[in-house]
Amino acid sequence: MKSEVLGDCDKFKCLQSLASLAETITQNKKIKGVSVIMANIFNFPDVGEGMHEGEIASWLVKVGDVIKEDDPIAEVQNDKLLQEILSPFSGKITKLFVEAGTIVEVGSPIVEFDGDGSESVEEMSKTPATPANAETATIPPVSSVSEEKKTVPMIDGQLRAMPSVRRFARQNGIDLTKVIATGRHGNVTLEDVKNFQATGKEIETSEVAPISAQSEEVSTPAPKVESKSGRVAMSPIRKAIAKNMTSQKQNVPHVTLFESVEVSKLIAHRNEYKEIAAKQEIKLTYLAYVTKALSAMAKKFPELNAHVDMTKMEIVYPEEIHVGIAVDTPSGLFVPVVKNADSKSILAIAKEISELALAARKGNLTPDVASGSTITISNIGSARGNWFTPVINVGESSILGLGTIAKEPVVNDEGEIVVGNMMKLSLSFDHRLIDGMLAQNAINYLKNLLSDPNYMLMEV
Repeated sequence: MKSEVLGDCDKFKCLQSLASLAETITQNKKIKGVSVIMANIFNFPDVGEGMHEGEIASWLVKVGDVIKEDDPIAEVQNDKLLQEILSPFSGKITKLFVEAGTIVEVGSPIVEFDGDGSESVEEMSKTPATPANAETATIPPVSSVSEEKKTVPMIDGQLRAMPSVRRFARQNGIDLTKVIATGRHGNVTLEDVKNFQATGKEIETSEVAPISAQSEEVSTPAPKVESKSGRVAMSPIRKAIAKNMTSQKQNVPHVTLFESVEVSKLIAHRNEYKEIAAKQEIKLTYLAYVTKALSAMAKKFPELNAHVDMTKMEIVYPEEIHVGIAVDTPSGLFVPVVKNADSKSILAIAKEISELALAARKGNLTPDVASGSTITISNIGSARGNWFTPVINVGESSILGLGTIAKEPVVNDEGEIVVGNMMKLSLSFDHRLIDGMLAQNAINYLKNLLSDPNYMLMEV
């Protein structure tokens, strides 16, 4: 049978037909009585540093909502931060594939736009990956507020405001929980904040105690005891902590030195200057002194600020000294970072620690302050803890455990037994890089700085 060959005109008509069909499908027109609906699928993005999974903490949208590109659609909790994820598409939401509280792997479908809601998770997992331009923005949870206050923009216990709005409010001393929200999904807009600012209403503020306070400053309340039984899935944060701590203990040979240092002069120095600090709205805590002293120690003994790279069999010496401050929060342990601590004053460090602690407890840490530490402090002094064996963080070679300040009998230079104020110190170090004598010399230097703030100021 002889095959027929299409002429140029027929070829043109075929191309026109195909183009018309594609346009019809795109515009959701009916073809022979059947409606063809094109769906965009948003797959769960990597909102962290190579994260593999995260928890959908809360949805900011629901099925039927029509949103624009870059609108916030959900809050995601990974191993470090609570972040808002933004939509890469504009359109109507026709399906949410998972419920709030679900842990989702990166690349899994989470939202369908302009479809008919009939696709299964298995079918949608074959769709293209999340667009590379999908961005994230940090948004913090805040403590619950009475539902009777209609001016408080709360949804499921969460305050909705973009980072730029929060920054403007913070710079102008405005409490966002007092602002009437008019934005989509209960969001506080910049216009809302400016309108509130123009009313001249009195702004109420509450002091938040920083994590760094020792037991002399803050009495730690007894923890609330809750009955627990059965099996509970680990949160992403707890999974990350478990994974990292297990790996560190298995792969890094830890050695811990335990020391005490008499800090009566430090206490007197703080008492003398805390009022001056308070006038600058700074809470001067002992942790600020310790952070400054530790950064000086890391500068004088660089091995304690370095780490071992076993894959390349190299010792990595960072150019900067970034001190991580372990913060205990209801969600788990976070380590915000005081960058370039060696070049900052004690007052500047004190202010930054308070701000970082508050951000950590609100879930408002950003990636730039939640990573990059070169040496870390873990403080249990405010809970009246003494010595312990802190586990070295990933990418570091040492960590200082800070205990309480307690009155104890000591022998002074004249051989007399007197009452001393003893601060407990526990220094864990990587024995692959740091020998015992080096570590002891380093902690001795640290003790000299803490025992006499005047000497510390001369040194650093």
